[in-house]
Amino acid sequence: MAYDLLIKNAQICDGVGTPVYGGGLAVSNGKIVEVGKVSGSARREINADGLVLAPGFIDIHTHYDAQISWDPLLTSSCWHGVTSVLMGNCGVGVAPCRPAEREIMAWDLVNVEAMPYDVLMNGVSWEWESFPEYMAAVARRGIGINAGFLVPLSALRFYVMGEAASERAANADEIQRMTQLFRQAMQAGAYGFSLSLIPRHIGYQGKPLSSRLTSKAELSALGRVMRELNRGVIEVALLRQAGELGDEELDLLLHMAHESRRPVTWLALIHMPDLPGACERIHARVQPFLEQGLRIPPQVNPRPISQYYSLRNPFLFSELPSWKGAFNRTVEEQLTLYRSADFRNAFRDDIAAGRGLLFRGQWDRLHVTRVQTERNKQFLNASLAELATRLVKDPVDVLMDLAVEERTELGVTVSIINSDPEAVGEIMTLPNVLIGLSDAGAHVDQHCEAGVPTYILGEWVRQRQFLSLEEGVRRVTSELADFLDLGTKGRLAPGLDADLVLFDPTTVRTCPGEWVNDLPQGKPRLIERSEGVAYTIVNGEVLFAHNDYQGGLPGRVIKSVVAG
Repeated sequence: MAYDLLIKNAQICDGVGTPVYGGGLAVSNGKIVEVGKVSGSARREINADGLVLAPGFIDIHTHYDAQISWDPLLTSSCWHGVTSVLMGNCGVGVAPCRPAEREIMAWDLVNVEAMPYDVLMNGVSWEWESFPEYMAAVARRGIGINAGFLVPLSALRFYVMGEAASERAANADEIQRMTQLFRQAMQAGAYGFSLSLIPRHIGYQGKPLSSRLTSKAELSALGRVMRELNRGVIEVALLRQAGELGDEELDLLLHMAHESRRPVTWLALIHMPDLPGACERIHARVQPFLEQGLRIPPQVNPRPISQYYSLRNPFLFSELPSWKGAFNRTVEEQLTLYRSADFRNAFRDDIAAGRGLLFRGQWDRLHVTRVQTERNKQFLNASLAELATRLVKDPVDVLMDLAVEERTELGVTVSIINSDPEAVGEIMTLPNVLIGLSDAGAHVDQHCEAGVPTYILGEWVRQRQFLSLEEGVRRVTSELADFLDLGTKGRLAPGLDADLVLFDPTTVRTCPGEWVNDLPQGKPRLIERSEGVAYTIVNGEVLFAHNDYQGGLPGRVIKSVVAG
């Protein structure tokens, strides 16, 4: 029999935990037709020569909503064997959006996901208004890998309520209009909706991100649409306080799950060194409900995260009340603020009160990593704690003085999240926890974590031997496909989509991040390449072979389907 694609001599890892076995796989018309003992010929044949053949990897937490306009391959994810992504997380995105409101939508992405404003305004095609039009535009332009789309609730609320969306809950008429628009989006194939409730996520000029003001009535109305259609998922950035799942947050989580009767995933279980055991305590609060059958799994990122920030876009401090006036201002306005004694004292008060989530005064973990002036180069790579001792100053004054001297272009790196691998390993293997939170496509000049699957294979499978190969693959394939009700993905079996990856288990890894100037207008970003990924195949077409792009855009818009 003649196939479109025939892979021979592979070590087959089927995505569901079956022990690896030798064999081949045949593809016709974008579908797997044979697995195991396969004979015949094909238009294209690949001799795997002992490489591991697995289902294409899935990433359920990305922010490519804007980038997809200028980068249909969705780099860096496509370099890591990722063949399907879910976009529109955390309540922010680029649709629905009227032409007059594009600036507001862009600032939400600047403040929440740290994307450059000029890039968003000039790089996004903005050829849509409604959410179905946005999805249609993506399908029309073409994409390299498969993508599903959550409706960002902040954008939906602003579309209906205007500036009032950042000030109050919706009234009955507004809820009715939101419900109508959401239903239209779901009927067009949207994958559900997302929202954020956390204080760090702010909108234009320091106002609350719109979805933070969402009422239970709004969530009920949207959830009932999903219940009636029996499709989709909800994603929520939930934890308002580091290391704590409050009663109100737990109530909202359960409320969304009961009203929608659909899966709800939430952010996040991350290890913080000054909060030992916090993730286990949070998980223990939801475990009884998980055991009752509610599908409310939290997400965990399995890798340490070092984040870079500038004082021009001070996302690190965005949840602190003292910093609200620093956002979306001119350089001169920021400099005036940073010089202010009142501002500095308010900053100190916020830290003393423990109001931060990412940063709560861990000055020993905050390092100076970028300066412009020759005089300040002596401080590079020093922690703020070290500099406070050396300069005999309060660390707040050290930071703000440097920010002023560098005219807000001071760059700092914070290394707090998931810094203890033993603790991360324990969190990763808690029951009903999903691998996610890569944030691929966001925070483009702060960090890049798109290579979560190759990190798991290189670090947790090969180096630490904490997970078996079969389990490592399962965690980023069938487990995530099951959560999304993607019945045709995440497994190697006849009749399923031919989204595949071939990799060398002895070399697969994430490469160190690197700076490139490939954003619109030549702006910089951090990217992350992979090693050991030999072939990435999307819907039966080879997209990458040994890191070389093979041409074409074989990806498809993934549309939610009725759960069965």
